Amino acid sequence: MSTRGNAKANEKPVSLLVLEGDTEQIFYPLIRDEFLQGIRIELRNMKGRGNVNKDILGEIYKYLYTNSNDSVRTYCCVDNEKDQRSATPLDLELIRQKAKERKMSRLLSVDQILADPDIESWFFYDIDGIRKFIRAKKSQLSTKRYANPKNLRKKDLQRLFSRFGKVYVPGQRATNFINSLDTDKIVAGCKELREGIQLIQSQAEVLTNHLFPARRPRDN
Repeated sequence: MSTRGNAKANEKPVSLLVLEGDTEQIFYPLIRDEFLQGIRIELRNMKGRGNVNKDILGEIYKYLYTNSNDSVRTYCCVDNEKDQRSATPLDLELIRQKAKERKMSRLLSVDQILADPDIESWFFYDIDGIRKFIRAKKSQLSTKRYANPKNLRKKDLQRLFSRFGKVYVPGQRATNFINSLDTDKIVAGCKELREGIQLIQSQAEVLTNHLFPARRPRDN
C-alpha cells in the first residue's frame, strides 16, 4: 500500500531485500520469520529478468516512489553467477553511483547477500534434510561427498534428486522441499548468509545515510 501524501516519516528504515527469483522468494521468508523478527522487512522478487543491476535499481525506485515516508536499506540477494558467461554480474558500486545520480536520497545503503555459486549450494548445509526429503537411507548417501557446499551447485542437487527418482525444479515447484530444510543448520554453516543476517540486524534501526552522508537522518 502506498504511503505517498502522508506527512510523518517512519522512525525505522525498511530493509528491502531484492531477490533474484522464485527460489529466493520461497527461502527468504523462512529467514525473515526466524531470524529477522521485529525488523521492517520488505521482499521484492526480480524473477531473474536479466540485467541484475538495472532490475535492482528499478525495484528500489518503485519502492521509494510508492512509500514516500520510508528510508530504505537495500540488500541484493542474488547468486554469484560466476559460471554463467551470459549473466550480468552484480556491481554494487554501479548501483550506488546510479542511485546518487538519480538523487535517491532516502536510500541509505546498498549491500549484498551473495550465494556462491547459487542458492542451491546453501541447501547442502542441511544434507540430512535433503536425504530425508528424497527418502534416501543413510547407507545410500555419503555425506562426506557433500561436505563442502561451496563446491556444489544447482546441477549437483538435481543429480542427487535424480539418483533417488526425484526431480528438483527451481522456483515454486521446490516449495515443499525448501520448507522441509533446517534453516538453523543452513545459517550456522553458511558464512555469507549468517553475516548478511547480522548486517540486517545491526542496521535495522540506524538512519545514518551511507550514500548521502551530508544529509541528516530523515531528510528527503
